[in-house]
Amino acid sequence: LMKNTAPKSNETDHNINVCVRIRPQRSVSAAVSVEKSTQGPLVTVENATTCKTKSFNSFSHVVQGSDQQVAYNQIARPLLEQLRSGYSCTLCAYGQTSSGKTHSVFGPPGCLTVTSVAQAQGETPAEWGIFPRLVLDILKMDSVVHASAIEIYQDMPYDLLADRAPLSVGTKRAGLKVGGGTVTVHGNTRASNHCGTHPPGCSCRKCFEAITKMKAATVAAARRDSVGKTQFDPSPHQRQNKQQQDQFATVGETLQKLETAEDVARFALLVEGTRTSVGHALNDRSSRSHCLVNVHVSLRATTGAKKMVRRKLLIVDLAGSERIAKSGVEGVARHQATSINGSLTVLGKVVRALSVSQRHIPYRDSTLTMLLRRSLDDPMASTTFVINVAPDTDHAEETVCSLEFGKNLTKVPPRKHSVSRRIGSGESTATENVGIESSLDSDDATENELEILLEQLQLAKTKLAQAEARGQGEQFDLTAPEGEIRVLKMNLQRVQKEEAKVREARFELAELRALCKDCGDGNDDNDNGNLKKVAAAKARLEAREKELRNYQDIVARQQSIRNLYRPAMDVYKTCQREVRHLQARVDMLQAS
Repeated sequence: LMKNTAPKSNETDHNINVCVRIRPQRSVSAAVSVEKSTQGPLVTVENATTCKTKSFNSFSHVVQGSDQQVAYNQIARPLLEQLRSGYSCTLCAYGQTSSGKTHSVFGPPGCLTVTSVAQAQGETPAEWGIFPRLVLDILKMDSVVHASAIEIYQDMPYDLLADRAPLSVGTKRAGLKVGGGTVTVHGNTRASNHCGTHPPGCSCRKCFEAITKMKAATVAAARRDSVGKTQFDPSPHQRQNKQQQDQFATVGETLQKLETAEDVARFALLVEGTRTSVGHALNDRSSRSHCLVNVHVSLRATTGAKKMVRRKLLIVDLAGSERIAKSGVEGVARHQATSINGSLTVLGKVVRALSVSQRHIPYRDSTLTMLLRRSLDDPMASTTFVINVAPDTDHAEETVCSLEFGKNLTKVPPRKHSVSRRIGSGESTATENVGIESSLDSDDATENELEILLEQLQLAKTKLAQAEARGQGEQFDLTAPEGEIRVLKMNLQRVQKEEAKVREARFELAELRALCKDCGDGNDDNDNGNLKKVAAAKARLEAREKELRNYQDIVARQQSIRNLYRPAMDVYKTCQREVRHLQARVDMLQAS
């Protein structure tokens, strides 16, 4: 382990913290070496093919080896203090395929089980990665934790806690605090007990005037700062202030409450079992999608206080970049690799644009960069990137590319923010200089937030009912035979039941495999019995997966029958996701 101890001035103190984790080498020769220097850890990569050497010394920490506790202490533990200080925190693992990203974030396959929790006897299991360790430490802070898991597969988001149900990416807008008056949303005008904060999308006169004033103030400030310059160019921070109203987020994902280590294990195991993966020449279990885990934390402002403050933690396990010539993938896996490389290329473009304060940042070019926007440009975000590299000589070129990406991250200029101390509380709180007061998307939970969310939920349910009344929902043709309609409904219910059985079978198999991890050669009667249980559980899982596929095929054929079934329109699905999203946020606040 090496730490960058070089003194930093305010001009070089980057908001994005970049660490490097070097996987243990698998070959005889290594291309990566780490040395101490006056500037901090010096990472040198020697390419034996081109006989070129390149060095990097801009990283805060360099962690070598497979010790998960050491990696957590140096990479992720500082995020806990940032979380307490009022920042929304992000930890993102980046690197080529087989460099150890998923191992760093979650741990090796099959380690996150209830059995491993029992075997640890109150301690954190040694193999657990950064995510479960972070959540366990947060649970010790008198907090309420909810989490959701999203998979970005071929640039489309899916809910990993709901059998990969498709999600949509929308724009979150903060509500405006403009005082009383009526609220106008989607043409409906009504008086409401909104405590002076109008919901997003309100087009009343007060909101219109407030937005107009904010736009005018932003332009005026930009013009004042551009005096003496050859061209009017708003500064990055002023552009950020203009963009604060709009933040991208998925709509409708499932939130799961985490209270114990067992809950964390089941959550991570469900993510691992649902996420898309495939084996190839470089990795036996290569993730074919980006995984984003959103952790919503409700903390007490002070010990014994009634008021809860909300914090957000985002854990990102990116899919690995790969060279198709090396991985040898074909068909669907080749298409997956192309999609992964494309989204990572867009991420690289965004980072380069931020590092040179480019006027246009191409966040909208991919779903991944839209969802990472807040982590990269929000003044209230504290972000850490872990650059995972493989030290083997065969991967020297890929290692250089990964370290170059990390070097570009360190060049991203600091985002304007200040830290103030609450009088009498003894707690430091990050604040930002923006002209919008948010009651819906700020980190501090305000007293009237639940009322506003309930109003929005009621409005969303009204829109859903109107869409269903217009015939935009799922429908069965009234002219179809009743028997066929009844059989289709029964099969749809059977599919849901079979999906639940498959999930339970996966949990059972993972737990039994964890129990047999320390089994010997099978000569012991107890070990032999456990191995037989694993084989039986595997057979049950395969049988249930086969049964599920059969029912899914039957339902697909029935739904294709003409004049029998019509799926819901996209507008109806959007309304459904919005209702689920708001209901989950209401439940989360009520649980806090």
